[in-house]
Amino acid sequence: MAASNSTALVSWQLEDGGRSTWALVWSCLVTIFACTWTVLHPDLPRRNSPTVRVFIANFLYWLLAIFFPEYVFVHASYGLYRAILLKQMCNQAQKTRALESVDRESWLSKRARPLEQLHNQVSTDPHLFRTEWTFRKCFCILAGGLALQTQDGWIYILRPSDMQPFIQAGIIEDVDFHDRDVEDRAKSDSLGKAFTVIQTAWFLVDMIARWANSLPVSPIELATVAYIACGLLLYAMWWYKPKDMTTPITVYVRFNREDMPTQLLNHTETNPRGWVHIRAQIKKETVFSIFAQGIRFYREATWQIEDMESDKAIYASHYKPSHGCIVTAVNTFVAFLYCGIHLAG
Repeated sequence: MAASNSTALVSWQLEDGGRSTWALVWSCLVTIFACTWTVLHPDLPRRNSPTVRVFIANFLYWLLAIFFPEYVFVHASYGLYRAILLKQMCNQAQKTRALESVDRESWLSKRARPLEQLHNQVSTDPHLFRTEWTFRKCFCILAGGLALQTQDGWIYILRPSDMQPFIQAGIIEDVDFHDRDVEDRAKSDSLGKAFTVIQTAWFLVDMIARWANSLPVSPIELATVAYIACGLLLYAMWWYKPKDMTTPITVYVRFNREDMPTQLLNHTETNPRGWVHIRAQIKKETVFSIFAQGIRFYREATWQIEDMESDKAIYASHYKPSHGCIVTAVNTFVAFLYCGIHLAG
């Protein structure tokens, strides 16, 4: 009778000088957790959102990364694409604004930053201090991290569609905030990232050593490698996105909400949920309502198909059909890569 080449199934192994089943499972679970929880970069919550609601939304987002990491990558890659388009649009709008003749008195009257010192320096042109709209700034805007605050205490969270009209009106300038401001607000968990790097590196070294010595590799280890690959790609997509940023960067303006220029006020009325008063209190809610609101917040924080159609209108002068094909091709490749690693087991 010919000898069988199939690998015999092995039952649960206890610690006996080799690696036990529990040690194997624990190592894989810890690595998967490190490559999913610490890699997530959620958007900013609303000002009056309860902490429990935010935690539930983040927990649901983490579950999505566990069961459908390819979907999270689609969300991340599309976010990077939107940041590229937003960067081009903002810089073009800023350039157009700078080329226009601007009344200095009108420009200064709209600012709340200490720029009055420029008034007495006739030879000083504020447009000489141009920086640019960077990827970090644009990711901050996409995450809901930039807001206007009026004199009567109203805060408006700026959307990508708000940037061009507000820049052209001189309300928002590229010098209003810098990359360091975004980094300061973001809570970069160095300890968590260090743990992720060490755990992932140790796991990969152990896997390579087993392959080099022709030792068997379990399916759960190959599945963990797939999560590691997705985690690294997510880090690349979200490299400039602020992580765990809870409060937006505020630009103060010298008028009340009702005194805002009519065109801009009408524009903000299309997004009534973008307004919140500085004295708005956190609502006391039941466990069910908090969970339901957490689900809604999670849905708003994740990528939706209909965003593509609205973005075509926002970035009309920068959007090209070929861009969508490239993003789709990248997402398809990552999906096949993730599934291929699983099938290899």
